[in-house]
Amino acid sequence: MGFFDRIGEGLSRSRDKFKESMNVLLDRGPDLDEEFWEGLEETLILSDVGGAAASDIVENLRDAATRKALPDAYAVLDLLNDEIASTFTEPGADIFGGGPAVVLFVGINGTGKTTTVGKLAKVAADEGRAVILGSADTFRAAAIEQLEVWARRAGVEMVTRERGADPASVCYDTLERAEACGAELVLIDTAGRLHTSADLMRELEKVVSVVRKRSSLPVYTVLVIDATTGQNGLQQAREFNRALDLDALIVTKLDGTAKGGIALAVSHDLQLPILKIGVGEGIDDLRDFDAHEFALALVGTFDERFDAAEDSLRGENAKQAAVTAGERRRDVLEGAPVAAVAEAEEAAVLEDEVADAVEPDVEPVLDEQKDVEAAFAEAAEEGEGDLLEAALGHRTHETIVVEEDDAEDEVAEAPFTDEELAELAQEAAEPEPAAEPEKKSFWKRLFD
Repeated sequence: MGFFDRIGEGLSRSRDKFKESMNVLLDRGPDLDEEFWEGLEETLILSDVGGAAASDIVENLRDAATRKALPDAYAVLDLLNDEIASTFTEPGADIFGGGPAVVLFVGINGTGKTTTVGKLAKVAADEGRAVILGSADTFRAAAIEQLEVWARRAGVEMVTRERGADPASVCYDTLERAEACGAELVLIDTAGRLHTSADLMRELEKVVSVVRKRSSLPVYTVLVIDATTGQNGLQQAREFNRALDLDALIVTKLDGTAKGGIALAVSHDLQLPILKIGVGEGIDDLRDFDAHEFALALVGTFDERFDAAEDSLRGENAKQAAVTAGERRRDVLEGAPVAAVAEAEEAAVLEDEVADAVEPDVEPVLDEQKDVEAAFAEAAEEGEGDLLEAALGHRTHETIVVEEDDAEDEVAEAPFTDEELAELAQEAAEPEPAAEPEKKSFWKRLFD
């Protein structure tokens, strides 16, 4: 599976959540009014990209819409992926693929620090680099054993001490061993620390300080964030950055959350680059971060365009033409523009039913001679108007005894009130039977 396919699958829950909110926003119509911009910013915030990042994105899109004279919301959304990508902090030095380096991995318990260290060691070793691991998480049960499994899998050396030992001393021993064996990449797994605990954070500051003073190689401090924590991850990052002066981020567990936007929130708020993202449990699921690929996987594309030619039939106001969330609006009374073609058709059907109720169709009654064919023939010879109308109105044989009522009985056209429509519909359901016209004998008609 390709890179984009894998990250796209991993971010599917975040993307579905974002597009669901965007579809609700777009149902109102494509107008670039204030309601659209406010709705777009709200949608971004609800996708956990953070208030500051969402505000910057919307402001930049506003400026672009003005400068480029963008016609509608879809033209703005075409720029959304690039705008989100540019909001991420640009990466600096290539920590894992560049020159020699010492990398400390910090974060709270459960973010995936140990697994991340093991995966990175495996990739670097497969590339032929000399790698050494340091297990400075001496407090968590089975943390040392877990890292040992990864060290064996990657075929690299690991430095550790007994459980409960001072983490700073483990880091010191790891650096000495790295210098002795000429390691190019030193990866140190530190103990999880709650950002809300001042004492634990001070212990972690001591560990980082020892490493920076002892190492002859460049030292980088990388925060590992669990994406499922959402906005709490942003607060974690702020506290760790304040205490340790972070260099970069790794965001894990993006495949198990609808809060993937937190990666953007942290990167933008702290001005830190994202180096890797985790989109699964496999060793190949720790991927290099690409801002454009991430943005596309996070928000997707918007291909369903507003068809002005089609929707213009629904009324003079295009916004009113949008039918949202299965709701249908009735704008048919008092001269308001018709909201939908379907409603116009319903109104026409209702008028026909009302007309039938007030003026039911009555078949003409023929006399005993039933010589309607002769009446049609005479009307055709005279050529007066419509053949059927002339035949029905021909009086030579007095075949027609019922004529249409005068125009005064015609039904008034809409608008009707809701109560009048209901009464007329009820009358249409049960029309009164028309009185059958009196039949006259031939002799009576002759003398009349």
